[in-house]
Amino acid sequence: MEEQVQKKRSRAPLVILAAVLCLGMAASCAISGLALWQITRQGSQITQLSAQISLVVDGEDHVTQEDGVKVAGEYMILSTLPISDAYKSGDDSALDDEQKETLEMASAVLDEIIEDGMTGYEKEKAVYDWMCANLRHEGGVTVAVPTTSEESSRPHGVLKYKSAVCVGFATTFRLFMQMMDIECKVVHNSYHSWDLVNLDGEWYHTDIYSDVDTGNYANFNMNDSLCQYNHNWDTSFFPAANGLTYCYAYQNAVKITGPCDMPAYLRQAADNGKTATLYFLIDSTDENLSTAMDEMMMQLDSAISQYAATKGSDMYMYYSTAGVDGKPLLTVTLDCGEQSERLTEEERERIQQAVEDAFGDVWNGEGGEGGDGNYWGGDTAEAGSQIEEYIGGNSGCVTFN
Repeated sequence: MEEQVQKKRSRAPLVILAAVLCLGMAASCAISGLALWQITRQGSQITQLSAQISLVVDGEDHVTQEDGVKVAGEYMILSTLPISDAYKSGDDSALDDEQKETLEMASAVLDEIIEDGMTGYEKEKAVYDWMCANLRHEGGVTVAVPTTSEESSRPHGVLKYKSAVCVGFATTFRLFMQMMDIECKVVHNSYHSWDLVNLDGEWYHTDIYSDVDTGNYANFNMNDSLCQYNHNWDTSFFPAANGLTYCYAYQNAVKITGPCDMPAYLRQAADNGKTATLYFLIDSTDENLSTAMDEMMMQLDSAISQYAATKGSDMYMYYSTAGVDGKPLLTVTLDCGEQSERLTEEERERIQQAVEDAFGDVWNGEGGEGGDGNYWGGDTAEAGSQIEEYIGGNSGCVTFN
């Protein structure tokens, strides 16, 4: 009996050990299962995060559609066909109030700039010139535009408030083209948009956003080769642009053999004292051409600054580089800051009246207390002179309707 009790006692630790081992194995399995679930879940999260990162980095560069795409994650490219179709049919009954106002503004512009007998290219150039002269880059929220980011990306806001982001320039240009039955598409990547326009069966890139400050045609009617210097897009979706017939910069370029031919042309333009744009197509295979061009432009910029200082005038040089068939194409704009248009007496009076209406009770131009109607501290002629000086000789800074 005692022997049996001893055997039972000796078995008890084994049973307890076995139970502990079983519990440990079960817990281990549970922990392993939890770990596996966590790893699987984390893997899924990593996959989702990678997709989000790809969207941020690559944006919508490869979205195979023209409209319904956001640029810079904010500006939606919307169809302009309802408005252009209403213009061509003469029936705007299907348009909402905003579209009707857009149609009215766009029609007024075309009535102003388009003449009978114009070719497709002449119509396109007229629109480009008008947009560069009358629109500006959106620079932030203004009192007149309570929803700036939204308005500046649609033709309605662009035509009403005269400012735009790239999507606004591109969709407004496309609207004008569609109204005139000129085939046009909005090209886009994740951060920028511009247009492709079809002239006589050949496609051309036009980026008004990049040209609006100068209107120098540097980004007007480029082929793919020229455009790829400063743009990237999904070339598998958008049609190839191979034409040069209507490329303004190429057709007006002076063919030179190297950078050393350029200074004489720039000096002549500077001596003329008027803003001018020159185009140079450099026919050279020199392996150091790129370095030589950089050095030439740096020295020319310095020389023009010193030239302007000796003349007591403002003079600035802007340039951009592209290429055709492996040859550099330079667009160089010499801005001489001259007054292209002077204010009329009527325009001066309207400006003074606007100031008087707003500030006549508190300011007279000299810190006085109110109101003799002269807010420039002198007579009307002197006031006009000061206004012209203030706006830098650029009447485009002031819009008169």
